[in-house]
Amino acid sequence: MIINRSKDSSSNEISFVSKDMGFLLTQSEVSCNFKDKLVEDIAKQVFAENRLAVGTIAKTNVKYTKMFIGVTGYDTIMSAYTEASKKTKKKYMIEANLDKFNVIEKGTITLSVMFEEGFNIINTTFSESMENVKNKVIVVDQYGSKISEKIDNEVFKEVNVIMQKVIQQQENQDVDVDSEFKGIEKSCSLRGYGDVSCITGRGVKVKDSYTKLVGLFYIDTDKHTWQNGEYQIELELNFQNLMDEKSVGQDEPKEESNLGGDDYTGGTEFSAVFTGYCPTKAEGGDTDCREKKLDPSKKTCAAPMVDVYDQPHYSKDFLSKHPRLKYGDKIQIIGTKNRDGIYTVNDNGPKIIIEKNGKYHIDILFGNQKESDNFKENGKIIIGGSYSSNTTGKAKQLINLAFSKKGCKYVWGATGPNTFDCSGFTQWCYKNALGIKIPRVSREQGRLGKSVEKKNLQPGDLVFFSSEGPKGTINHVGIFIGNGEFIHSPKTGDVVKVSSLNGSYYNKNYITARRYL
Repeated sequence: MIINRSKDSSSNEISFVSKDMGFLLTQSEVSCNFKDKLVEDIAKQVFAENRLAVGTIAKTNVKYTKMFIGVTGYDTIMSAYTEASKKTKKKYMIEANLDKFNVIEKGTITLSVMFEEGFNIINTTFSESMENVKNKVIVVDQYGSKISEKIDNEVFKEVNVIMQKVIQQQENQDVDVDSEFKGIEKSCSLRGYGDVSCITGRGVKVKDSYTKLVGLFYIDTDKHTWQNGEYQIELELNFQNLMDEKSVGQDEPKEESNLGGDDYTGGTEFSAVFTGYCPTKAEGGDTDCREKKLDPSKKTCAAPMVDVYDQPHYSKDFLSKHPRLKYGDKIQIIGTKNRDGIYTVNDNGPKIIIEKNGKYHIDILFGNQKESDNFKENGKIIIGGSYSSNTTGKAKQLINLAFSKKGCKYVWGATGPNTFDCSGFTQWCYKNALGIKIPRVSREQGRLGKSVEKKNLQPGDLVFFSSEGPKGTINHVGIFIGNGEFIHSPKTGDVVKVSSLNGSYYNKNYITARRYL
């Protein structure tokens, strides 16, 4: 494809810059949410959405789950194939072959072309540098204590000295140690007389005595120039068959409820006026604000969410005392004739506001339109509490205090009262709620107390995790509150909140639990 054209009157020249169709894939962005989808089908979908013709697509039989928003089509496909490469142990690349796109296994084609000095080589370059070598990696916790160390012996042999990198691991963050190793950086290039078969991904043979580039090399980039009747080629070469690995996209956000259980404790009480709405009403429709089907068999409601902050008469002080609710939050409704209970917030609306006097408008979902139309009552709601069917007196005190710190910022090394790291939060809660002294760091907290099996967890137990997986060193802790949930101070940039033990990250990295009550 010709992408640039320019004319010069002084030389009567017309210059063209052309790129293969792969250029389109690097400029066009996608918005896709792939769930357990074959990598090869992901590639086909991206090509189809960009109306690009497809030739051969490499099969992997590997399924992939990831969300891509505003990511180029090229990076999306290569991220999927990078994940597949980890399992198939093959290298992949996207190839634009005239009018069709292919996804092929990289480096499997070796050209019969030989670039040789005195024949078709104009010049070659070769350089190597040990400036960025790293052959030893040490992982430490937030207090500088060593968690693990690893040496890459092959890289060590190249330089015969230790060049070390230290990584400080955050409370619940994975560290990919192997990706930190870096060997001697080598680069080489070739300029010679052209051959149209020399394209990226192919293997080509070179023989040049001065730079000692002799043997099989892999083409990383190819540039072809026709000028003044001469055809030249410029190649960036690599000693190894390396894949253009990508790791972009994001995991689909999980809806984390703030509460869980049956026995509701703590929280703040607010006045409320309750009305009803029914999925069959024209003004309400039959889906919630996230386009999910409304289910009248479940206790759900509409409550002040995003739009409430747009009201001009709300002062900052007012809003700080009257929390806006989020999708998935749970509240307790009390004071009605027969509609009391725990409700999940899953909708909002222009009339669902907080009045100037602080009264919340709550719309309760009904399955019967007549009942809905006739329902309007005043009562109370409790926001920010916790609940569990088997909470003891001490556990209630502990959890109530922990919930009073919801929304407080995570700060590494902080121990309260309004900023915390994970172990600083659990230590502060135990000390101030119950007068119980527990160790400062999560690793030590996970060694003391009484060991508890996951199936026997009770509210107030401490639950422990490792970003290294179930056999790793403990580096995160939270307080179990019941109903499969725990409250914790997660990581930098986050706040004290409730998460599910069954969430993908925490379920995968769960280590143990300890009881101090």
